[in-house]
Amino acid sequence: MNVNLMFSILGLIGGLLCCCGDLFLDLKGSDNQKLGTSKQLDSNWLKMSEWRFGVSILLAMIGVPFTGLGLYSLFNQMTVTKPVLANVTLLLAFLGCCGAFFIHAFLCVQAIIVKRIMQNEKDIRSYEEKLAAADNVLEGMYKAILFPFILFYICLMGSTVCVSIGILTNALLVPKWMVILNPIPLMIFGITLRKIHPKRFCDLPGIIMPSFGLAMQGLIGIVALCL
Repeated sequence: MNVNLMFSILGLIGGLLCCCGDLFLDLKGSDNQKLGTSKQLDSNWLKMSEWRFGVSILLAMIGVPFTGLGLYSLFNQMTVTKPVLANVTLLLAFLGCCGAFFIHAFLCVQAIIVKRIMQNEKDIRSYEEKLAAADNVLEGMYKAILFPFILFYICLMGSTVCVSIGILTNALLVPKWMVILNPIPLMIFGITLRKIHPKRFCDLPGIIMPSFGLAMQGLIGIVALCL
């Protein structure tokens, strides 16, 4: 099998594994409430089994490197005709994938921290006092990781924008409509549905759209090699 084709297939699988990881982390239900200073504390974390967050981290641990291989395949395919674009794609993909697992693991760990603080039976403080303590811990963590969080996320999304540019400039010979198979327009689609009907689309499909968009980069690579 062609190495680039194998990497693209792994990229597709990796993105889908990340989608599954997102479901374990973010499928909270329509009764979930955003709490805390930055509204990043979810009330339904307390109802969710702690093992879900561990499984979510494991899925990301496998899915993110596979996704990176999919983007590496696209680099190999673009480097023949657009070497500068290909190298920018590879650099952003490398940085983005390094950060993607860091970001996902952090989001899972914060949920575990909140659960442990709120459900500690030896802690005799009231619910409101525990909530304030959990919020204080998370706010400190956010301040520490905010810059790398934003930087790595921009890099990851930037790599897929480069792939779209590659499609439009014929560096990747796939149908032009495949530019929409990008995390950014897919996220916009998910957010739009949530705005239209907040209860029905409170979780899906929005929570998996970024990872699904990354999976589609693998599909783009497969189509480019098979056409």
